[in-house]
Amino acid sequence: MNGKRFSENKARRNGFYLALAVCLVAVGIAAWSTFDAVQGYISATEELESSSASSRSDDPQAQKSPAPSPQPSAGAAKPSAAPTATPKPKPTYVPKPSDPPAAESPEPADTEPEEPQVPANAPMYEISGEMICPVSGETIQKAYSAGAPVYSETMKDWRVHAGADFGAQSGEQVLACGNGIVKETYTDSMLGNVVVIEHGDYIFSYCGLGENFLVKPDDVVTMGQAIGTVTAVPGESADQPHLHLEVRKDSAYLDPQSVIEGKD
Repeated sequence: MNGKRFSENKARRNGFYLALAVCLVAVGIAAWSTFDAVQGYISATEELESSSASSRSDDPQAQKSPAPSPQPSAGAAKPSAAPTATPKPKPTYVPKPSDPPAAESPEPADTEPEEPQVPANAPMYEISGEMICPVSGETIQKAYSAGAPVYSETMKDWRVHAGADFGAQSGEQVLACGNGIVKETYTDSMLGNVVVIEHGDYIFSYCGLGENFLVKPDDVVTMGQAIGTVTAVPGESADQPHLHLEVRKDSAYLDPQSVIEGKD
């Protein structure tokens, strides 16, 4: 009986040791597997870090990138920003383009200014150094108004008097005030018979002459030459007999008395 119990106890101990050995083997295998897995993870991590470090060393931009500055916490007081000076732009050198060679300008020909061509048969006259009164008397009945309106006894209104009225006897000869050339002769409803003569730079209009013109266009006249006779001026018939004389220079009316006296 005792031998049988001993055998059973021995068998139980052997089973216990066997189970313990199996457990130890299983624990060893599990430990080995865990160690091998940890070793593989560490090796992979080291290779990844080594590759990343190599990439950073090859990239200069990565080396220059500054590390991000730490952001202050929400509760921390923000320091006041210091004023930063605006950098002055550096002057940029721009190469000056070389000037293209100047084109040679043609030398002006030695030509003298051409004088205006005068027709061979054009009438010529010598400009008088002074002028004379167109009638014997030198009394001015109505002066040049210089653009101001004056009262007209004939027209019963106010109008500009563009000339000067020289008092004279009806039928008295009208004389050329200087050397010149006759430009035209015509009859006007207000001025009567008119002879227009060029005396140098001035154009004289002798108005209120008789029916018979003593000169014609293109005639050269000399100072003191008779060009007509005194008759009434239609637009000034209410006035005493006179010669109405108008003077223009460059289309502008001038005072006839001042021009004759050499004052204009």
